[in-house]
Amino acid sequence: MVALLCVFAIFSSDLNAAHTDAKGFIFREWFVEDGLPHNVVSNLVRDSRGFLWVGTLGGLARFDGREFVKHDMPDEFMDGGYNIRGLAMEDERTLLIITGGNKLVRLRDGVFTLHPANAFLDGLRLRDLAVGTDGAVWIGIGTTTTAIVRWDGKGLKTFAADAGITSRGAHFCFVPDKTGRMWISGANFFGWHDSSGLHRYEGEAGHGIIIAPTRSGGLWVAANEHLARIENGIWSVVMSGDAWDTAGNLGIRDVFETVDGSVWITTRRDAVFCLRNDALERVPLRYERVLAIIDDIDGNVWAGVYGGGLVRAKPRNYTLLNTESGLPTEMSYSVCEDEQGALWCANQNGGLARMKDGKVSIATLPNGQSIYINTVCADRQGRVWASTTGGLLWTSTKGQSHDGVPGSASRRWILNRYEVPIRNVQTLFCASNGDLWISWDYTRLGYMRDGKLHEIKSADGFPGIRVAGIAERKDGEIWVCLEEGGILQLEKNTGRFVTKTYPAGAPSLRLLTLFVDSRDNIWLGTTHGLLLWRGEQSRFFTAADGLPDEIINQILEDEHGRLWISSRGGIFYVSINQLLATANATTKGNPSQKIPVTLLGHDENLAGTSGMSGGQPMAWRTRDNRVWFVTYRGVIGFETPGPSEARQPPPVYIDRITMNGNAPQLPPPNGGVLRVPPGTAPIELRFAALNFSTPERTYVRRMLEGFDMDWVDAGNETSATYPRLAPGRYVFRVQAGDAGSGIMAQSEASLVIIVAAAWWQTAWASLLAVLAFAAIVAWIARLVSNRLLKQRLRRLEHEHALERERARIARDLHDDLGSHITKIGFAADRLQRNHPELSHEESLGRIITHSRQFSEDLHRIIWTVNPQNDCWHQLATYIAHYAQRHLDDTGIICTVEGVESIPALPLTPEVQHHLLALTKETLNNMLKHSKADRVTILLSAIEGRFHMSIADNGRGFDTTVRNNDGNGLVNMRARIAEIGGQIEIRSAPGNGTQVTVNVPFECKA
Repeated sequence: MVALLCVFAIFSSDLNAAHTDAKGFIFREWFVEDGLPHNVVSNLVRDSRGFLWVGTLGGLARFDGREFVKHDMPDEFMDGGYNIRGLAMEDERTLLIITGGNKLVRLRDGVFTLHPANAFLDGLRLRDLAVGTDGAVWIGIGTTTTAIVRWDGKGLKTFAADAGITSRGAHFCFVPDKTGRMWISGANFFGWHDSSGLHRYEGEAGHGIIIAPTRSGGLWVAANEHLARIENGIWSVVMSGDAWDTAGNLGIRDVFETVDGSVWITTRRDAVFCLRNDALERVPLRYERVLAIIDDIDGNVWAGVYGGGLVRAKPRNYTLLNTESGLPTEMSYSVCEDEQGALWCANQNGGLARMKDGKVSIATLPNGQSIYINTVCADRQGRVWASTTGGLLWTSTKGQSHDGVPGSASRRWILNRYEVPIRNVQTLFCASNGDLWISWDYTRLGYMRDGKLHEIKSADGFPGIRVAGIAERKDGEIWVCLEEGGILQLEKNTGRFVTKTYPAGAPSLRLLTLFVDSRDNIWLGTTHGLLLWRGEQSRFFTAADGLPDEIINQILEDEHGRLWISSRGGIFYVSINQLLATANATTKGNPSQKIPVTLLGHDENLAGTSGMSGGQPMAWRTRDNRVWFVTYRGVIGFETPGPSEARQPPPVYIDRITMNGNAPQLPPPNGGVLRVPPGTAPIELRFAALNFSTPERTYVRRMLEGFDMDWVDAGNETSATYPRLAPGRYVFRVQAGDAGSGIMAQSEASLVIIVAAAWWQTAWASLLAVLAFAAIVAWIARLVSNRLLKQRLRRLEHEHALERERARIARDLHDDLGSHITKIGFAADRLQRNHPELSHEESLGRIITHSRQFSEDLHRIIWTVNPQNDCWHQLATYIAHYAQRHLDDTGIICTVEGVESIPALPLTPEVQHHLLALTKETLNNMLKHSKADRVTILLSAIEGRFHMSIADNGRGFDTTVRNNDGNGLVNMRARIAEIGGQIEIRSAPGNGTQVTVNVPFECKA
């Protein structure tokens, strides 16, 4: 529900006072739709932490400036209705309540209980409530019986007619003083109670007496006849007679002194007054029947109103100049201050208005006629320049007297036309050298010097585009910004304007204003944000940096180093140091955080106050360090709060805790630990930040250490819920700050939370679980291991069977087939030797040759099949024997080296086969084609690879020429590639041939 706000302001009739001292208050109201239990607020009290307790016709609520938290009493305490008749703090943690059913109830740590004094109060009408410094409870009794009673914890003492208590009046008042006495008033009774009893004040106190404490420890005494004060036992009348009758004749209901010494007075006939600076002024509340009044920790005044809800009165720190303050029309279009401290407003149809010494004067033409004024600017030579659609006007800051009537009171200000050919002036700027810069007719620019107009033409670097703003740097340089985005600098030596560039990638801009701060930084208000111009190092500030609005109309600097900015969305201020630090961090490539910005909004009755643009000057800083802006509501001047006036961060408290959806409970006392039973879910932690002055600017962040990775921006949240927390120790932290303080100071509250573990979450249960898990894993591992072992045994048995079968085949081939082939060879050989005369000698020779080759091949196959030869060393040995045997009786000497360097690593049959086949084919080629007389075989093991080189000293061949035997070389390369090896064949005619092979010991075959 959107809060219903009604805001009023008290304006002084003295405009000089309004200009130098922002008198008045801003009021804001809270109603049922804002969370208030009822719009009739009868009682207000502040507890030790700063919360406001609000008693209404509809029940009790606690207020922190942002949220009402209702506290509903049990039904048995509310038999007389929900009305709260009285509130008082019994101690720091206990609130006393008088209910509509005439019961005295305690609220302590969130629990309602009946007070023991109820046993003695049956049948009495309880109306007023207070607690003395000694802890005694005082109750005012009204209606049929008039009395006051005192409960001291042991019994009840009644003071009635015999003690002079005959009438209650508006209500009984109880005020403890610093000596321990309790002062009491009711109707015409005024006295005190001490250890010796009740005493009546002997002096003439008046009628209809109401008393209240002073800030110094004394006593205010308000009666129909006067307002008096007792300090250190001395009576003094503060106000009486006609000055007091305005309030006294209405019947005083309450008196309250604020921290600044102002005295608020409420009456029984619907009027509220404030006594400040010895003057009694009426406070124009919308609803004036105030039933209760109090202040908060920030010094704001709160009123409980009959039918008007809860009202906050906050000092106003700005002045609004419009028709209510004496200007002819509501809006002005320009503002400035002259050398004598007078404020001038271009009040459009209302003319040129001058404000000084509490008076509003309208400058007129010599014939006494007022004229439409849209721009005004005062120079340093005692002239005020003004413009209208028809040209340029001026008047003297001193004015002139009427004929024959001496004295300043008779002065008037005459507007004189300055005869220059200009009209439709938009901008006036008075430079430090006395030049008056003017932009007119939307596209023209020039300056007045020594009474002459000097227009800047295109030849001088001015492009003829409407000017948005003019400013001057410390060295006297004039800078101009154009609406369509251009930035111009006037060169002193040439008198020409040069165009300045934007940084690469800058958006297309429309410029609205130009400002140079005290550090000579150039700031531009644009339609896309605030621009700090530094050439290529320029920096845009937008909503992403924390700006509340990106359409920047006007810019000023206050005495504390802050930029005050008038925007479409309102007026705000921001530290220049913060802006520059962010710009420098961006230049260095560091990530930037949001900048703290103070937007003046609902709490100042300035929500929706939009600034204007399109002319100059529309903002001005006066000698008293106020900043003034023209807005659609009028001209607004702000007092600029200094660093010493920055508010402390709002206190923050962890308020209530809800677990498993049960009734809320209070957190443990300071330093206590919240112990959470196992299985508790969810856990809700409620917190409250007390900000009564600017609740909309409250920011809260929270973090549960051990759960949250970083701070969480709580926004408008007032609670944090955690669905289920694992057992362990946590720390809940909540911080609060006020964005309007100008600093990022924060208050903090924290709570240690220990979540207990269930039995299955304890250390011993975890240990048992680990042991059980380990046992299960070991059992499963054993099963898997046994299964794998059995599979391996079966595989080994199969391999052994294969090896045995290979060995048997080798033996059979050797013993049977080999022996038969050998016999054939022997027989053929013997036949040839014994019978050389036989005609089949050639055929027998071939039989012998083939049988020998067949025997060698068979021997090679048998060697390969035999599992005992499955290693590299055996392969090397076999190659050596095979080569020497193969080349025996051929006339070729065969040399083999390096057999002993080959390790006995395992070898697959495939590798054996391919290497032996390659060796055979190489030797055959050399025997057939090389005509060599020497073959050298070198074997070696290098970096995990088997190297073999077979070289002859034959005739060689050209490796680039393909012949009929080319397939042999192709086959050799294919064999070696199949087992992951490499082969290199080097040969040249007349230089022999070398075949080099290298194969990894662990090859892919």
